[in-house]
Amino acid sequence: MLSQKERIPQLDIFRAIAILAVLAIHATSRTLSEMLDTSLFHPFLFINKFSQFAVPSFVFLSGFVLFYNYIDRPLSGKMLGKFYSKRLLYIIVPYVVFSLLYFILKMYAGNTWDLPAVEQINKLGKYLLKGTAYTHLYYVIIIFQFYVLFPIFLWCLQKSRRIAACSPLIGLLLQWGFVLLNKYMTKNGYWELSKGSLSITYFSYFLLGAAIAIYYPTLKKWLIPSREGWQSGKGMAWISLWVVWAAAGIVHVELWYSSYKKAAVINSLWYEGFSNLHALLSCIVLMQLSFLLYGRGRNWLAAMLSSMGACSFGIYLLHPALLYFYREIPFHGGSLAYAAAIAGGWLVALLGSWLVVALAFRYLKHSWIFFGSVPQKPKSGAKIITTDKSVKAQG
Repeated sequence: MLSQKERIPQLDIFRAIAILAVLAIHATSRTLSEMLDTSLFHPFLFINKFSQFAVPSFVFLSGFVLFYNYIDRPLSGKMLGKFYSKRLLYIIVPYVVFSLLYFILKMYAGNTWDLPAVEQINKLGKYLLKGTAYTHLYYVIIIFQFYVLFPIFLWCLQKSRRIAACSPLIGLLLQWGFVLLNKYMTKNGYWELSKGSLSITYFSYFLLGAAIAIYYPTLKKWLIPSREGWQSGKGMAWISLWVVWAAAGIVHVELWYSSYKKAAVINSLWYEGFSNLHALLSCIVLMQLSFLLYGRGRNWLAAMLSSMGACSFGIYLLHPALLYFYREIPFHGGSLAYAAAIAGGWLVALLGSWLVVALAFRYLKHSWIFFGSVPQKPKSGAKIITTDKSVKAQG
């Protein structure tokens, strides 16, 4: 029996919002130390910490897209072969290329050209395995871990839709079990893990995306704000969601403010808890916001954000390099000039990387080597038809 699945073009707007938050974090990263004793510290802290939902939102979206596309497909060797071959080409190849480029940038910045070749090769190998060639590349390692785990998740959720319904709670329990174990094992000197680069610390987001994808036809009327939904009484639930989302983000920011400015000693689990709550709610809020901004898809803002979202992986890979060279420019002046310089860095990183990626997709034949899969323009009225054997676009 055929089952139709609609295209969801709003997801590109979701990606655009998330990548804007990523750039906000990176553009303000230095301000937390440079502006600590100034009046600008609190605003920059707010931008930096409130935007921490960015990576969890991308993880959520990965879970949503994977399960939306694969939950009704039979789990077979042929399907997995195609799944992994595409991701090796469009995720791992650009990751390796940019890891090498950032490795060279590090050599340039640290003037380490004279190190022995064997030591350089060993360093590069460790960087590739851990995603540490530059500060942002750990995300690709996280996503690759989810790709490795995906067949197990898919098998479990296909076997039992009851498990699928409970999967966000299961993900939350597994994530927090590891958080607690890691906190006390590290405290007692048993290990020293960089938990932020382990997929288990993002299980709640990935499995929330999986559950919403599986039950999307049912949940859609609750997820997507509409006049009809408002009239049927769902409006108060949406307002409550956004209020709790904003409150969780503000509390998370203020915890950090107390730590920085008042030297308050706060249990790390409070930071973890409010960060997790804010990021989980952000996944839903961003989805709602994406549908609101998309409207009918005919306005300039929707078109601009959709383009940005389609280029988001390339923007993610490229923007730190532009930000690095921008910061080499000497800036002078007071607080206003400093704030303008930080805003300028955000704009240069965004517009510069977006322009490069968009032009590469349009004019460079093998642009996928650098920036991943080239976005395809769907035909008008296209539907995704899911059969027992394949998923294909039908005009």
